[in-house]
Amino acid sequence: MGERKHVNEGEIMKARDVDLLSYLEAKGETFVKEGKYYRHTEHDSLLIKGNMYAWNSRNETGYGAISFARMYYGMSFPQAVLDISKGNYKELSQSHEQPSVSPSKEPFRYPKELEVKDQSKVKDYLIQERKIDPRLVNWLLQKDLIAQDKRNNVVFKWREHGGKGKVIGADRQGTASIKNKRGSFKQVLPNDNPHTGFSVDVGRPNKIHFFESPIDLLSYWSIQENSLQNTRLISMNGLKPKTVAQSYIEARREGLNIQEMVLAVDNDQGGKEFIDKMNQIVNADLIKVDIPKGTKDWNDELKKNGKATQPVASRLRNKQTEQELSMNG
Repeated sequence: MGERKHVNEGEIMKARDVDLLSYLEAKGETFVKEGKYYRHTEHDSLLIKGNMYAWNSRNETGYGAISFARMYYGMSFPQAVLDISKGNYKELSQSHEQPSVSPSKEPFRYPKELEVKDQSKVKDYLIQERKIDPRLVNWLLQKDLIAQDKRNNVVFKWREHGGKGKVIGADRQGTASIKNKRGSFKQVLPNDNPHTGFSVDVGRPNKIHFFESPIDLLSYWSIQENSLQNTRLISMNGLKPKTVAQSYIEARREGLNIQEMVLAVDNDQGGKEFIDKMNQIVNADLIKVDIPKGTKDWNDELKKNGKATQPVASRLRNKQTEQELSMNG
Protein backbone atom coordinates (compact mmCIF):
# COMPACT_ATOMS: atom_id res chain seq x y z
CA MET A 1 0.00 0.00 0.00
CA GLY A 2 2.37 2.69 1.21
CA GLU A 3 1.41 6.33 1.41
CA ARG A 4 -0.08 8.16 -1.54
CA LYS A 5 2.35 10.77 -2.73
CA HIS A 6 -0.01 12.49 -5.17
CA VAL A 7 -3.37 14.09 -4.71
CA ASN A 8 -5.56 15.45 -7.47
CA GLU A 9 -6.80 18.99 -7.96
CA GLY A 10 -10.37 18.08 -6.93
CA GLU A 11 -9.22 16.70 -3.59
CA ILE A 12 -7.07 19.78 -3.02
CA MET A 13 -9.93 22.19 -3.80
CA LYS A 14 -12.31 20.33 -1.53
CA ALA A 15 -9.82 20.12 1.34
CA ARG A 16 -8.96 23.81 1.02
CA ASP A 17 -12.58 24.82 1.62
CA VAL A 18 -13.22 22.52 4.55
CA ASP A 19 -14.26 24.37 7.65
CA LEU A 20 -11.15 24.62 9.80
CA LEU A 21 -12.92 24.47 13.15
CA SER A 22 -14.98 21.36 12.24
CA TYR A 23 -11.81 19.58 11.12
CA LEU A 24 -9.90 20.47 14.29
CA GLU A 25 -12.72 19.57 16.64
CA ALA A 26 -12.99 16.18 14.93
CA LYS A 27 -9.25 15.77 15.57
CA GLY A 28 -9.92 16.26 19.26
CA GLU A 29 -8.78 19.88 19.63
CA THR A 30 -10.92 22.06 21.88
CA PHE A 31 -11.71 25.77 21.58
CA VAL A 32 -13.62 28.42 23.47
CA LYS A 33 -15.59 31.08 21.63
CA GLU A 34 -14.55 34.66 22.33
CA GLY A 35 -16.52 37.15 20.26
CA LYS A 36 -15.70 36.45 16.61
CA TYR A 37 -12.71 34.27 17.49
CA TYR A 38 -12.22 30.74 18.74
CA ARG A 39 -9.31 30.32 21.16
CA HIS A 40 -7.53 26.96 21.65
CA THR A 41 -8.01 25.78 25.23
CA GLU A 42 -4.45 24.48 25.61
CA HIS A 43 -2.43 26.93 23.50
CA ASP A 44 -4.05 30.19 24.49
CA SER A 45 -2.33 32.30 21.83
CA LEU A 46 -3.76 30.14 19.02
CA LEU A 47 -6.85 31.81 17.52
CA ILE A 48 -9.19 30.88 14.71
CA LYS A 49 -11.55 33.21 12.90
CA GLY A 50 -13.49 31.76 9.97
CA ASN A 51 -10.84 29.76 8.12
CA MET A 52 -7.92 31.94 9.19
CA TYR A 53 -5.68 31.06 12.07
CA ALA A 54 -3.00 32.90 14.01
CA TRP A 55 -0.71 31.34 16.58
CA ASN A 56 0.73 34.49 18.06
CA SER A 57 3.38 33.06 20.35
CA ARG A 58 4.93 31.24 17.35
CA ASN A 59 4.36 33.88 14.67
CA GLU A 60 2.38 31.38 12.60
CA THR A 61 -0.55 32.66 10.55
CA GLY A 62 -2.36 31.13 7.64
CA TYR A 63 -5.55 30.08 5.94
CA GLY A 64 -7.37 26.78 5.75
CA ALA A 65 -7.11 23.24 7.03
CA ILE A 66 -4.28 22.10 4.71
CA SER A 67 -1.94 24.83 5.83
CA PHE A 68 -2.93 24.30 9.47
CA ALA A 69 -2.41 20.51 9.37
CA ARG A 70 1.09 20.99 7.93
CA MET A 71 2.01 23.59 10.55
CA TYR A 72 0.41 21.96 13.61
CA TYR A 73 0.51 18.21 12.97
CA GLY A 74 3.68 18.24 10.87
CA MET A 75 1.96 16.56 7.89
CA SER A 76 3.23 16.71 4.32
CA PHE A 77 0.98 18.40 1.73
CA PRO A 78 -0.50 15.09 0.39
CA GLN A 79 -0.91 13.73 3.94
CA ALA A 80 -2.82 16.85 4.94
CA VAL A 81 -5.13 16.74 1.90
CA LEU A 82 -5.87 13.03 2.45
CA ASP A 83 -6.39 13.45 6.18
CA ILE A 84 -8.85 16.28 5.61
CA SER A 85 -10.60 14.45 2.74
CA LYS A 86 -11.25 11.28 4.72
CA GLY A 87 -13.57 13.08 7.15
CA ASN A 88 -16.92 14.27 5.97
CA TYR A 89 -16.51 17.89 7.07
CA LYS A 90 -18.73 20.83 6.29
CA GLU A 91 -17.50 23.54 3.97
CA LEU A 92 -16.87 26.94 5.42
CA SER A 93 -20.02 28.74 4.29
CA GLN A 94 -22.58 26.51 6.03
CA SER A 95 -20.71 25.90 9.24
CA HIS A 96 -21.02 27.36 12.74
CA GLU A 97 -24.79 27.44 12.49
CA GLN A 98 -25.18 23.78 13.44
CA PRO A 99 -23.49 22.33 16.53
CA SER A 100 -19.92 21.22 15.95
CA VAL A 101 -19.20 17.75 14.58
CA SER A 102 -18.75 14.94 17.04
CA PRO A 103 -15.22 13.48 17.26
CA SER A 104 -14.63 10.80 14.65
CA LYS A 105 -14.62 7.22 15.84
CA GLU A 106 -11.65 6.42 13.62
CA PRO A 107 -9.37 3.93 15.36
CA PHE A 108 -6.13 5.57 16.45
CA ARG A 109 -3.28 5.24 13.97
CA TYR A 110 0.16 5.92 15.39
CA PRO A 111 2.13 8.15 12.94
CA LYS A 112 5.22 5.94 12.77
CA GLU A 113 6.45 7.97 9.77
CA LEU A 114 7.19 10.94 12.07
CA GLU A 115 9.66 8.90 14.09
CA VAL A 116 13.42 9.14 13.51
CA LYS A 117 16.27 6.75 14.34
CA ASP A 118 18.23 9.47 16.12
CA GLN A 119 17.60 9.48 19.87
CA SER A 120 20.14 12.09 20.95
CA LYS A 121 17.73 15.02 21.46
CA VAL A 122 15.38 12.91 23.55
CA LYS A 123 18.23 11.55 25.67
CA ASP A 124 19.75 15.02 26.18
CA TYR A 125 16.43 16.49 27.16
CA LEU A 126 15.31 13.75 29.55
CA ILE A 127 18.68 13.00 31.14
CA GLN A 128 20.53 16.34 31.10
CA GLU A 129 17.70 18.82 31.39
CA ARG A 130 15.03 16.88 33.29
CA LYS A 131 17.51 14.74 35.29
CA ILE A 132 15.63 11.48 34.64
CA ASP A 133 17.70 8.39 35.48
CA PRO A 134 19.64 7.38 32.31
CA ARG A 135 18.89 3.68 32.88
CA LEU A 136 15.17 4.43 32.81
CA VAL A 137 15.50 6.45 29.62
CA ASN A 138 17.46 3.71 27.86
CA TRP A 139 15.00 1.07 29.02
CA LEU A 140 12.02 3.10 27.72
CA LEU A 141 13.70 3.54 24.32
CA GLN A 142 14.50 -0.15 24.17
CA LYS A 143 10.91 -1.11 25.04
CA ASP A 144 9.62 1.29 22.36
CA LEU A 145 7.69 3.31 24.93
CA ILE A 146 9.30 6.57 23.88
CA ALA A 147 10.73 7.80 20.58
CA GLN A 148 12.09 10.94 18.92
CA ASP A 149 10.16 12.55 16.07
CA LYS A 150 11.22 14.70 13.13
CA ARG A 151 10.74 17.87 15.14
CA ASN A 152 12.90 16.60 18.01
CA ASN A 153 9.91 16.03 20.28
CA VAL A 154 9.83 13.17 22.77
CA VAL A 155 6.90 10.95 21.81
CA PHE A 156 5.37 9.08 24.73
CA LYS A 157 3.52 6.06 23.38
CA TRP A 158 0.42 4.94 25.23
CA ARG A 159 0.54 1.16 25.17
CA GLU A 160 -2.19 -1.01 26.62
CA HIS A 161 -1.61 -3.32 29.60
CA GLY A 162 0.89 -1.11 31.40
CA GLY A 163 3.15 -0.53 28.43
CA LYS A 164 3.14 -4.05 27.01
CA GLY A 165 0.22 -3.94 24.58
CA LYS A 166 -0.52 -2.12 21.35
CA VAL A 167 -0.20 1.64 20.94
CA ILE A 168 -3.61 3.30 21.53
CA GLY A 169 -2.50 6.92 21.79
CA ALA A 170 0.50 9.19 22.25
CA ASP A 171 1.55 12.59 23.47
CA ARG A 172 4.48 14.71 22.41
CA GLN A 173 6.71 16.98 24.45
CA GLY A 174 9.09 19.45 22.82
CA THR A 175 12.75 19.25 23.79
CA ALA A 176 13.50 22.87 22.88
CA SER A 177 11.98 25.64 24.93
CA ILE A 178 9.79 28.10 23.11
CA LYS A 179 9.87 31.73 24.15
CA ASN A 180 6.44 31.81 25.72
CA LYS A 181 5.05 31.16 29.14
CA ARG A 182 4.32 27.50 28.40
CA GLY A 183 8.00 26.70 28.07
CA SER A 184 7.78 24.05 25.39
CA PHE A 185 5.55 22.36 22.84
CA LYS A 186 3.05 19.84 24.23
CA GLN A 187 0.43 17.94 22.31
CA VAL A 188 -1.81 14.94 22.83
CA LEU A 189 -2.36 13.23 19.48
CA PRO A 190 -6.09 12.95 18.75
CA ASN A 191 -7.22 9.44 19.68
CA ASP A 192 -10.33 7.49 20.55
CA ASN A 193 -9.13 6.60 24.06
CA PRO A 194 -9.19 9.94 25.85
CA HIS A 195 -9.26 8.41 29.33
CA THR A 196 -5.95 6.62 28.99
CA GLY A 197 -2.40 7.91 28.91
CA PHE A 198 1.28 6.99 28.96
CA SER A 199 1.63 4.06 31.32
CA VAL A 200 4.26 1.59 32.56
CA ASP A 201 4.02 -1.42 34.87
CA VAL A 202 6.62 -2.01 37.56
CA GLY A 203 6.39 -5.65 38.63
CA ARG A 204 2.89 -7.12 38.94
CA PRO A 205 0.68 -4.18 39.94
CA ASN A 206 -1.48 -4.26 43.06
CA LYS A 207 -1.70 -0.46 43.03
CA ILE A 208 -1.86 2.37 40.50
CA HIS A 209 0.06 5.66 40.69
CA PHE A 210 -1.45 8.67 38.87
CA PHE A 211 0.58 11.64 37.57
CA GLU A 212 -0.21 14.88 35.76
CA SER A 213 2.34 14.30 32.97
CA PRO A 214 4.78 11.69 31.65
CA ILE A 215 7.69 13.84 32.91
CA ASP A 216 6.25 13.77 36.45
CA LEU A 217 5.82 10.01 36.18
CA LEU A 218 9.46 9.51 35.13
CA SER A 219 10.73 11.96 37.76
CA TYR A 220 8.89 10.11 40.53
CA TRP A 221 10.20 6.79 39.25
CA SER A 222 13.75 8.19 39.22
CA ILE A 223 13.42 9.35 42.84
CA GLN A 224 11.75 6.17 44.10
CA GLU A 225 13.61 3.82 41.80
CA ASN A 226 14.58 1.11 44.26
CA SER A 227 11.52 1.21 46.45
CA LEU A 228 8.84 1.41 43.78
CA GLN A 229 7.35 -2.05 43.35
CA ASN A 230 4.29 -3.76 41.91
CA THR A 231 2.51 -0.70 40.62
CA ARG A 232 1.13 0.64 37.37
CA LEU A 233 2.24 4.22 36.65
CA ILE A 234 -0.16 6.33 34.58
CA SER A 235 -0.01 9.88 33.22
CA MET A 236 -3.43 11.54 33.10
CA ASN A 237 -2.22 14.49 30.98
CA GLY A 238 -3.82 16.82 33.48
CA LEU A 239 -6.21 16.03 36.31
CA LYS A 240 -8.85 13.63 35.05
CA PRO A 241 -11.18 11.72 37.35
CA LYS A 242 -12.37 9.65 34.37
CA THR A 243 -8.82 8.44 33.72
CA VAL A 244 -8.59 7.26 37.33
CA ALA A 245 -11.90 5.38 37.09
CA GLN A 246 -11.13 3.89 33.68
CA SER A 247 -7.65 2.74 34.74
CA TYR A 248 -9.05 0.99 37.77
CA ILE A 249 -11.71 -0.80 35.72
CA GLU A 250 -9.18 -1.87 33.09
CA ALA A 251 -6.69 -3.17 35.65
CA ARG A 252 -9.43 -5.23 37.29
CA ARG A 253 -10.43 -6.54 33.87
CA GLU A 254 -6.86 -7.72 33.36
CA GLY A 255 -7.18 -9.68 36.59
CA LEU A 256 -5.02 -7.35 38.70
CA ASN A 257 -6.03 -7.04 42.33
CA ILE A 258 -5.72 -3.29 42.88
CA GLN A 259 -5.58 -2.34 46.57
CA GLU A 260 -4.41 1.27 46.32
CA MET A 261 -4.83 4.27 44.04
CA VAL A 262 -1.96 6.65 44.71
CA LEU A 263 -2.55 10.25 43.62
CA ALA A 264 0.97 11.57 42.96
CA VAL A 265 -0.17 14.94 41.63
CA ASP A 266 1.31 18.42 41.91
CA ASN A 267 1.53 20.21 45.23
CA ASP A 268 -0.66 23.14 44.16
CA GLN A 269 -4.26 24.33 44.24
CA GLY A 270 -5.30 22.14 41.29
CA GLY A 271 -3.68 19.03 42.75
CA LYS A 272 -5.28 19.55 46.14
CA GLU A 273 -8.75 20.14 44.70
CA PHE A 274 -8.35 16.98 42.62
CA ILE A 275 -7.45 14.96 45.73
CA ASP A 276 -10.55 16.29 47.55
CA LYS A 277 -12.74 15.48 44.57
CA MET A 278 -11.34 11.93 44.22
CA ASN A 279 -11.88 11.26 47.91
CA GLN A 280 -15.56 12.04 47.40
CA ILE A 281 -15.96 9.93 44.26
CA VAL A 282 -13.83 6.87 45.00
CA ASN A 283 -13.91 4.56 48.00
CA ALA A 284 -11.67 6.52 50.38
CA ASP A 285 -9.93 3.35 51.60
CA LEU A 286 -8.46 2.91 48.14
CA ILE A 287 -7.09 6.43 47.86
CA LYS A 288 -3.54 7.25 48.98
CA VAL A 289 -1.82 10.56 48.41
CA ASP A 290 1.83 11.17 47.63
CA ILE A 291 2.59 14.75 46.65
CA PRO A 292 5.99 16.46 46.61
CA LYS A 293 6.80 18.05 49.98
CA GLY A 294 8.83 21.17 49.38
CA THR A 295 8.32 21.76 45.65
CA LYS A 296 5.47 22.10 43.17
CA ASP A 297 5.94 18.94 41.10
CA TRP A 298 7.97 15.75 40.94
CA ASN A 299 10.42 17.05 38.38
CA ASP A 300 11.31 20.03 40.62
CA GLU A 301 11.67 17.59 43.49
CA LEU A 302 14.03 15.39 41.46
CA LYS A 303 16.15 18.36 40.37
CA LYS A 304 16.32 19.67 43.91
CA ASN A 305 17.00 16.50 45.87
CA GLY A 306 18.12 13.91 43.34
CA LYS A 307 17.13 10.31 43.85
CA ALA A 308 17.35 8.17 46.95
CA THR A 309 20.88 6.81 46.89
CA GLN A 310 20.19 3.43 48.42
CA PRO A 311 17.08 1.33 48.77
CA VAL A 312 17.25 1.32 52.58
CA ALA A 313 17.12 5.09 52.89
CA SER A 314 14.16 5.39 50.58
CA ARG A 315 12.34 2.52 52.27
CA LEU A 316 12.80 4.19 55.64
CA ARG A 317 11.66 7.47 54.21
CA ASN A 318 8.50 5.85 52.87
CA LYS A 319 7.74 4.29 56.25
CA GLN A 320 8.20 7.66 57.87
CA THR A 321 5.94 9.34 55.30
CA GLU A 322 3.29 6.70 55.87
CA GLN A 323 3.42 7.33 59.61
CA GLU A 324 3.23 11.07 59.14
CA LEU A 325 0.24 10.67 56.85
CA SER A 326 -1.56 8.31 59.21
CA MET A 327 -0.89 10.60 62.17
CA ASN A 328 -2.26 13.59 60.29
CA GLY A 329 -5.04 11.60 58.75
